[in-house]
Amino acid sequence: MFDISFFKAIDSVKRRIVSGDFGPTDAATVESALETHRAREPKVFNVETTNYCNMTCIMCPRTTLMTRKNIWIDDAVFERVLDQIKPWATADLEDFWTFVRDRWNVRFDRPDENAFYFHIVSRCLILHGYGEPLLDKKIVQRVQSCSARGIPTYFSCVPANITVERCRAVMAAGLTVLKFSMDALNDELQKKIRGKRNNFSKAFDTILDILEMKKTEGFDTLIVPTMIALSNDDEARAMHRQFLDLWTDKDVFAYVKSQDNRWYFEDQAAAENRSHYESQYCEFPWTSLTVMADGNVVPCTQDYDVEMVLGNVMEQSLEEIWNGDRYRDLRHWHVTGRFPPGHKCAERCDQKKVCGYLGLAPATAEPQAPPRPAAPADPSPPAPMSVRG
Repeated sequence: MFDISFFKAIDSVKRRIVSGDFGPTDAATVESALETHRAREPKVFNVETTNYCNMTCIMCPRTTLMTRKNIWIDDAVFERVLDQIKPWATADLEDFWTFVRDRWNVRFDRPDENAFYFHIVSRCLILHGYGEPLLDKKIVQRVQSCSARGIPTYFSCVPANITVERCRAVMAAGLTVLKFSMDALNDELQKKIRGKRNNFSKAFDTILDILEMKKTEGFDTLIVPTMIALSNDDEARAMHRQFLDLWTDKDVFAYVKSQDNRWYFEDQAAAENRSHYESQYCEFPWTSLTVMADGNVVPCTQDYDVEMVLGNVMEQSLEEIWNGDRYRDLRHWHVTGRFPPGHKCAERCDQKKVCGYLGLAPATAEPQAPPRPAAPADPSPPAPMSVRG
């Protein structure tokens, strides 16, 4: 879930930022414009219920870089977060979906990663992080807790961990969206990418059984098979087409996803990013926050080792964290480029930053930065830009 109102309100300023209308001396103006439209009540993008995982995915920094202890989220932490979440009203979502259709020509009936992000992620609380959600023995109860509060939910899992019975349980609990991550069309390559526990043929058959079960029992859960584009050569493109063909005429939302964490993945030069962020910039500091399994709040889903702690939900409310000094500093760094030495946003992240569009490349040698503006300024009228949807 993220702040859809911010996306709409800041659009004219965003057009000017990415089209180069602002320069290094305009950082204070841009920063105050972003702050003007930032909601004071945060949206929770995702809650990591566990960081246990039985996969060894080659594209995930968890496999080789994560050093934190494996844990399950405490029930008190999870419930405390849910008590502070307000789902979007249907009218607000429909208005936002009209906006993204008119703005970027993104439509739910034309599945791709941007349609998934704007139509599904916008309204759902994500219940995964750097772990396999189906390894969480309480995942069914957690979905039920969300459903009881009217909070739509989604999580992604590896098909090797699914059974029809387990999927029936989370669907009955009210899970809104269930995504299956697949990266190959044969057992050998699937094992190479995700680990020896993977088996494409068995996983595909199980998904077909799940679709039949869903139809028979009348569940509303949207099934989302997806394949990560780890490469972009002719062979990979052919495999992507074959993957999508597998789901023709089936009741699913299937798409091919751009590779995240390309700074980590060794074949990043061969990857292509078709996400809307490729032609824009990271907006997470202004649109949502992430809660990790230990209750720490971090800026986004990319903080695999919980390095950028902005607060803890058992010590402060989400609103206090969102409006606190640590978050204000993070937003300031994203605009000015003056990140502290070694900061993950500057050194281990694929996404472009506002500062880059202002001609202020992220610099970590000197953490000092210009002072934050005292008062917000009104954004100037929009300038045209082209966006890759």
